[in-house]
Amino acid sequence: MKNRCKSPRGLVISGTHSSVGKSSISAGLMRLLTRKGFLVKPFKVGPDYIDPGHHARACGQPSYNLDSWMCPREYVKRLYADIAGTGDIAVVEGVMGLFDGAYSKRPDGSTAEIAKLLGLPVILAIDGSAMARSSAALVDGFSRFDDDLNIFGVIANRVSGPGHAKILKDAIEHYTPAKFLGHLPSDQRLEIPSRHLGLLTSREQTDALYERWADHIERHIDVDAILKFLARPRGAPSPKESRKEDRWRLKTPDFSFTAAIARDAAFQFTYRDTLDLIERLGGQIEWFSPIKDRRLPPNADLLYLPGGYPELHGRALSANKSMLAGIREYVESGKAAVAECGGLMYLGKSIVDEAGRSHPMAGIFDFSTTLKNKRMTLGYRKLIFSPSSSARKKILLRGHEFHFSVFQDNLETPIMTQNSEGGIPAVQDGYRHKNCFALYSHIYWGSSPDWLQFVLRQTPGTSPENRSPYRRQVKG
Repeated sequence: MKNRCKSPRGLVISGTHSSVGKSSISAGLMRLLTRKGFLVKPFKVGPDYIDPGHHARACGQPSYNLDSWMCPREYVKRLYADIAGTGDIAVVEGVMGLFDGAYSKRPDGSTAEIAKLLGLPVILAIDGSAMARSSAALVDGFSRFDDDLNIFGVIANRVSGPGHAKILKDAIEHYTPAKFLGHLPSDQRLEIPSRHLGLLTSREQTDALYERWADHIERHIDVDAILKFLARPRGAPSPKESRKEDRWRLKTPDFSFTAAIARDAAFQFTYRDTLDLIERLGGQIEWFSPIKDRRLPPNADLLYLPGGYPELHGRALSANKSMLAGIREYVESGKAAVAECGGLMYLGKSIVDEAGRSHPMAGIFDFSTTLKNKRMTLGYRKLIFSPSSSARKKILLRGHEFHFSVFQDNLETPIMTQNSEGGIPAVQDGYRHKNCFALYSHIYWGSSPDWLQFVLRQTPGTSPENRSPYRRQVKG
């Protein structure tokens, strides 16, 4: 018998394929449940930055990624328990199709694996356009593919009207055990335009969009049936019970540090879990804008330049000479810095945009990047890094690449490698200048706290006795 959802209660919104409407359904349900008084904890399956931003705008809570390829399975369970356990209900948005993941014959990284791992029921979104009785065959196939998965409900998107919806409902509920939860007619006011890395970000939307999504869900979906299904059985433990250990099982730090992290229209791709890890290790986060600010936050011990869209803001980034000079001075001082994807582009000699215009950048690394002849690079990454030639312990960095820029010229030598495995080709990545590290890969820091601890140890003033990465003692 298939299990009902476990405490803390939650559900997964998945789909038969990409672009079926998972994001709008998820964000709309999050906003609607928040309006009803629930404290919603949002999650996103897979390596994604854009959808979690929409989640946060929809329900006012940070969204966390759940990925069984980038993180050990036990870590995923602890992460979910840590975050979902502080709310009333968790809504998990899937990735691609329900069974799509890192491999063709294994479930790693798929929405289905996350749902089973966490004991969560699944709502399957289908594209109802141009289908009638065949919808039942589609849902039946997804239901039978994995008997351990609980697909309890179906939402049909892009349905032409009530008559069409009735045909879909009658067929699906006659031939499958899934409940037809409702249909969503097309509405152009609910659509978000896309660019080369996906949907436009939450920063580019108004709050009215999320209200319209919630209204759309409330008018057409049986939300009461969803809540009834998720009602916690009598005697189940409260999800708000305290937990003595965090998900990393780390000791309480004795020292603190300041982390200067870029965040603006050009740099915004950070995992919430990474920020939590920085704070857990004693970090105080200071946000800054490479576009608008004239200088870095004072007394920074760690500089983090995450991915984003520097190619769209090349002129403004290049014009901010004061910030570029400050970053060069910081790096040349030997302090710790990490730049990923868009951050890597920013630390190169120049960025060439799609129109062929070249914008000078920081020039810390001897390479330039270009989108003139853009090419998509996409895939999971498992990079091996040896801190030194004599180091016995190597650091494993799991993450992913997703970008359209390429090196125009690159005279730097990579320091990290990924061997060919499971159909994933061999990759070389990672560049170092003094104690500044630049990667095209986005690293999931939460699954490798050793990486952050190593980076922090590179800051000058490190104590050789205790290898502490921090420069100021925490006062009780």
